[in-house]
Amino acid sequence: MKKSKRRSKIWTAITIGIPVMAVALALVPLPASRVERFYSRGIYPWIQSWLTPLTNRVSFSVGDALLIALALAFFIWWIARIRAARGKRARAIASMGLKSLVAAAVIYLAFLALWGFNYERVPLMAKLDYDESRLTEDARYGLLRSTIERLNTDSKSAHGTEWPSVEASRSQLLDSFNRVVIDLGNRNGIVPALPKTSLTDFFLGKSGVAGFTNPFGLEVILNSDLLPVESSFTIAHEWAHLAGFADESEANFVALLACGASETPAIRYSAWLALYPYLQPHTEDHARLAPEVIADLHAIAERANRRRSPAISEAQARVYDGFLKANRVQAGISSYGLFVRLMLGTRFETEWRPARRS
Repeated sequence: MKKSKRRSKIWTAITIGIPVMAVALALVPLPASRVERFYSRGIYPWIQSWLTPLTNRVSFSVGDALLIALALAFFIWWIARIRAARGKRARAIASMGLKSLVAAAVIYLAFLALWGFNYERVPLMAKLDYDESRLTEDARYGLLRSTIERLNTDSKSAHGTEWPSVEASRSQLLDSFNRVVIDLGNRNGIVPALPKTSLTDFFLGKSGVAGFTNPFGLEVILNSDLLPVESSFTIAHEWAHLAGFADESEANFVALLACGASETPAIRYSAWLALYPYLQPHTEDHARLAPEVIADLHAIAERANRRRSPAISEAQARVYDGFLKANRVQAGISSYGLFVRLMLGTRFETEWRPARRS
């Protein structure tokens, strides 16, 4: 009898404690310096170093398997308990609702532990020699002009040879990528994730999403329609998330620096193509691009619009905007474009190496 009461008390404490802990962590931010030191540069790299190699061993998306298993488990669990309740179904439904709430809280805590706490790390603007006074129209136009020059130069080399495969690009990108993330404050580089396709590919096409990182498997999922000229930058962007840069602007910033520092023209070209639309070019700027560059920009736009559904794309944007804001990214999906501010406001040393704040 005493054991039964003790178990009941333990279960009550768990039932109450887990949701309370989840709500507290969702509402009250942890100190960024502590998150940076103990999680983003401590626990998380260790998790990534063993979890990504595990998910790399299978060709399918682990996220797909988890989602299907979770949906089936919840469905079977609910049906079985309601059928067993017979005349007490209202009480069984209330009990299952409470248990499902606890399960949702556990899933949220797992998300935070596996990756989500990276949203609370010290932002790059606080770690780099960043100054808002550098954000001038002249600086923007200077970056646009140099981007056009780099596009035209690297386009000749990239289009003049056989385009590297995804495997070759990944291998050539890794060295420059790891150098960049270490320059930005990480203690180590990453174990690279092998890009995969997913059962969500239909949704990626309809919503216009190029790819995403599965936080429960630390694996990278790419839109199967991506063009070769897009893949290097997209992979680098998702690898930046694997390196703990959860903010979209910071992931874009890391990807641009990593691709821009590569010795492979095709990889650098992928970065300049990604940067160009964010720099607000005008018609006269577009006219200065090489024909091959214009053709690639048109091909990217055509690829994105081929399967995109405006309704689904807008709905996805709203949901993701809410998700980012819930994780303290105040700019929401607008944070994708804020990496231009990082580019303009950061002082760079030689070879695209950002200067750290003293």
